[in-house]
Amino acid sequence: MKKTVTSGLAAAMLGLAQIAGAPHAIAQDAFPDKPVHLVVPFSAGGGSDGLARAIQNAIETDKLLPVPLVITNAEGASGAVGTRQVLKADPDGYTILQIHQEMFSSMAMGRVNYSIDDFEPVIQVSEACMFMAVPTKSPIQDFEGFVSAVKKEGRGFKQADEIGGVTHFPSAELMKLLGTQWSIVPVGSTAKRFVSLKGGFTDMALMSPLWIKRGEADLRPVAMMSPERSAMAPDLPTAKELGYPISSCINRRYWAPKGTPADRIDVIADAIEKAANSKGVSDYLSRTGEELKIMRGDALKQRVAAEFKSFEDVVDIVKGASSSK
Repeated sequence: MKKTVTSGLAAAMLGLAQIAGAPHAIAQDAFPDKPVHLVVPFSAGGGSDGLARAIQNAIETDKLLPVPLVITNAEGASGAVGTRQVLKADPDGYTILQIHQEMFSSMAMGRVNYSIDDFEPVIQVSEACMFMAVPTKSPIQDFEGFVSAVKKEGRGFKQADEIGGVTHFPSAELMKLLGTQWSIVPVGSTAKRFVSLKGGFTDMALMSPLWIKRGEADLRPVAMMSPERSAMAPDLPTAKELGYPISSCINRRYWAPKGTPADRIDVIADAIEKAANSKGVSDYLSRTGEELKIMRGDALKQRVAAEFKSFEDVVDIVKGASSSK
C-alpha cells in the first residue's frame, strides 16, 4: 500500500512539473513574438542601409517572420555608435546588427573597447571585392608595373584611401608582402578616390566593382583584389593568380550580442537567408555590384576569426601611415 501511494505521489509531482514547465516551452517556441530590431550603424541611403531595406522588404513580402523587422539607422564614429547599441542590448535575439569589415578596422585600431568575442555572427549575405585602379594617363599598365613603381618610389607613390579604413588594411598586407611601403592619402569614399585619380593627385586606389564600368574612361584596372575573377571584368586577373594572395572585399554580415541562444540565431539566420535568395534582393545586389555570398555557422566563425587576425597582423603598418600623414 505504501509503495502504491508513493508511486502515485511521484506521478502527480511529475505531472505538476510538466504543467509548470509548459509555459516556458511555449514561450521558447513562439520566438519571435515581438518586432526584431535591426541596427544599421550608417546613414540611410548608403550601401549597408540599402541591403538592409531589401532584406526587410523580402521578409515582409514573403512573410518570413511572424513579426516586423524594424530598421534603425544609428550612424556615427565609423559604425561604433550603432554597434554599441547592439552590444548593450539583451542577448535575446530581438536586436541584431548589420555591418561590414569597418567593425574589424575600429577594433584593430583600438578605437573601441569591444571585440569580435562580444558578438555572435548570425549570417553573411553579400560580398563586393575591390579592384586596383590607376589613372589612364599613368605609365603603369598592369599589376607588375604597379609592383615595380612602388618598389622604386616607396613613400613617393600615393594611394587614395581612408586611413584605418577597410581597404587600408589589405593595402597594408600588400605592403608587408612586397617589403615596401607607400603613402596613403586620406581622401575617403570611392567617389572621392575617383576624383583624386582623375585629377592626378594620387597614383592608385582600390575601387568598388561598379567603378569598372562607371570609371572606364578615366581609370585603368590592373588587378581584381578578390579570391576569384569577377563576372564584371572576366579578363582582369586577380592579384592572387599573379602570385600576390591578397583580397580586399566588403562582406555585409549580421551579428547578435554574445550569449544570444543558438536556436534564436538560427531563426533569424533562416529568415535572412531566404530573403537574400529572393528576386528583390538579387536585383538589388546586381545594381550595386555585389554578389550573394551566404555563409553561416562554423564556417562563418572561422572566416571571421581568420579575417580579423589578418587585420591585427598589419595594424602597426596602418598606424604608421596615420602617424606620418
